[in-house]
Amino acid sequence: MWAAYKFLNIVIVALSYFPSIMIAASPTDYHTAEENVRALLKRQFDEKIADELSHPEEIEGWPLEEYDLGQISGVDVDTSGNPVVFHRGTVVWDAGSFNDSNHYTRADEGPIDEDTIVVLDSKTGQLLASWGGSLFYMPHGITIDKNSSIWLTDVALHQVFKFLPGTDKPLLTLGQAFEPGTDNDHFCKPTDVAVAKSGDFYVADGYCNSRIMKFDKEGKFVAKFGEEGWIWREGKGSTLAIPHSLALIEDEDILCVADREHRRVLCVNAGIQNPQQFGEIVSVTNGVYIGRIFGIAYSSGRLYGVNGAGSAPAATQGLTIDWKTSQVVDTWTSRRSFISPHDIAVSRDGQTIFISEIGPNRLTKFVLRSAPTSAQYDNTLYE
Repeated sequence: MWAAYKFLNIVIVALSYFPSIMIAASPTDYHTAEENVRALLKRQFDEKIADELSHPEEIEGWPLEEYDLGQISGVDVDTSGNPVVFHRGTVVWDAGSFNDSNHYTRADEGPIDEDTIVVLDSKTGQLLASWGGSLFYMPHGITIDKNSSIWLTDVALHQVFKFLPGTDKPLLTLGQAFEPGTDNDHFCKPTDVAVAKSGDFYVADGYCNSRIMKFDKEGKFVAKFGEEGWIWREGKGSTLAIPHSLALIEDEDILCVADREHRRVLCVNAGIQNPQQFGEIVSVTNGVYIGRIFGIAYSSGRLYGVNGAGSAPAATQGLTIDWKTSQVVDTWTSRRSFISPHDIAVSRDGQTIFISEIGPNRLTKFVLRSAPTSAQYDNTLYE
């Protein structure tokens, strides 16, 4: 029924062009006009389909087997389409984890023994691989770039790491271990990383500094924007209140920030084409549906987000966001109800979404309901 109504609207538009067929001077003219209408129908139909959202639907019974994971602070999808989670094992972030100067108080207990990076099969949820034992103290963000390198942030270490695929020794380490700071060589509880195709990358820094830093592919500091501030101030010196997640829309030269405590998604110029424009605000999405936005991810033309605990009056839910119009265009949730979502990831083909939670320490899989394509209706007018 949905397709019939949509197609009827398109046919009505196309019929407005039929006078050119009726006055065709020859069969050749008629054939040309017919092909023009056929092309118009296809174009109009595809535009309608593009405007019609694919709603994320939860895959029940995934994973087939439950695993004993700690707080799943981060999730991303690798180049094979499999989810990779970054979890905290037996370590829990609580009120005693950091002192007033943001130093981690339990460093003497050593790193987490368990493998903190776990790869699951996208179809079954079965364990494919794990690593990262005795490396991290308080895992937070995970990002997998186009070359399958894995970028990780540790809020206890106040560091950012880059690992080449198949290795457990970091190729690149930024920040000073256990030493929070405000200069360009230090972080303070960094939360997330976004990586451009060039290898340049952005760091959300983080719980204390509330700034976004840009580095070149060698790890050299390039620029930054934002500063800590609970009072919302816009402009290039925009205040941020815990930038918790990043999403790079490289084709549009846009970097979106989950500005958690300001309850907004802030999209700025990424400075790829024009470095001087880095940090200039392009759009701001906020409002009743947003809540405390914990994670955002972008793929195939859509920006997705998830809010977390303490989001009232907003429900705890997933969000589909049109960043260009600053609108939440769809909301969705788990049949089990989200308790404490912390991150979101989208497959590179844009068809699969994963949401990680801390508290219940679980990963939930969603797929996008497919919409009909113009190919299914290409000859409908002439049959």
